[in-house]
Amino acid sequence: MFQKIRVVKNILLGRPILAIFDVTKLCNQRCPMCNIWKTECDSMNIGEIEKKAAELKKFGVGYVFLQGGEPTIRKDILQIADTFIKRGIKPTIITNGILLNDDFAGEVAKRKCNLAISIDSLNPEIYKKMRGVDTLDRVLKNIMSISKFKKRKGNWSITSTITGLSTLDDIKALHDLSRKYGFMYAVRPYIFVNGVAGKKDAELFYKYDDVAEIYDYVISNAEKENFLAWTVYKKHVEYLKGKPMPACDAMKRSFLLKENGQMAPCIEFPGIVLKLGGFFKFRKQYRRNRLLFKNCNLNTPCFYNDAREIGILIKSFPRVIMYMPKIVKQMVTYGNFF
Repeated sequence: MFQKIRVVKNILLGRPILAIFDVTKLCNQRCPMCNIWKTECDSMNIGEIEKKAAELKKFGVGYVFLQGGEPTIRKDILQIADTFIKRGIKPTIITNGILLNDDFAGEVAKRKCNLAISIDSLNPEIYKKMRGVDTLDRVLKNIMSISKFKKRKGNWSITSTITGLSTLDDIKALHDLSRKYGFMYAVRPYIFVNGVAGKKDAELFYKYDDVAEIYDYVISNAEKENFLAWTVYKKHVEYLKGKPMPACDAMKRSFLLKENGQMAPCIEFPGIVLKLGGFFKFRKQYRRNRLLFKNCNLNTPCFYNDAREIGILIKSFPRVIMYMPKIVKQMVTYGNFF
């Protein structure tokens, strides 16, 4: 309860409530558009993570994304999740699904922990091209197996990135797969940026008209199945149509926690060191670099998990309240993300 109060306070003060924690840079996939797996990794041990979790609790963080690299490569990933859970910070494990198994999933289901599995295509050739490895069959078998865990304390989802290789039939198939096994389904647009997380790929790049029918489909279904996603998808469409994006949520709703324990405004500026002590003083200095961040937003605006979603939902709060009965029903079906 006290942590929820801290989170609300941070929202009112315009301070971050979400930490994007790269628990490792190691990965068992080789996505050609990603550079993270190519970089050196100096991960914290569990004792160091305990100290960071205590610091995040005190600051008022309520949510943490455990990502990588591939977080399930770490054998202590459940222990890491527990470190945040016991401090009232809800974790989401973001995984490619290769290492999922019944033992792991059964333990996740017992915890107030979200699980997000990334699959961009059910076409083996496209999957291999996008992920750099031929592991689609293995991931699908894992999803089928872990779907037996119906009683989950968190939200379980399958997420897809819409790219120039995506087709409506493929997205429909992924949506059907998610519903068949009791997972929420969500999509995000392909992004290309200047940092380590993504780069422009001619095959993946597209214009809105290329994917309009896909977004028509996901928006239509999200209104019935995932109202919060429906709210965000509206902004996806504006983004894809080239509408100028407002400033992202970095340093207002979220920040990056690197695998070595250092903090930064976002994944695009890992070299800028953030200290939570004296946060507002730091943010004042951060704003002096507004031309740097403004150019980032103008030239390579992104829809990272940490970039805009929280702000979109907060700004849509009146509509969210109006549709709360529908949202509650959806959370009963797929698990409470919050």
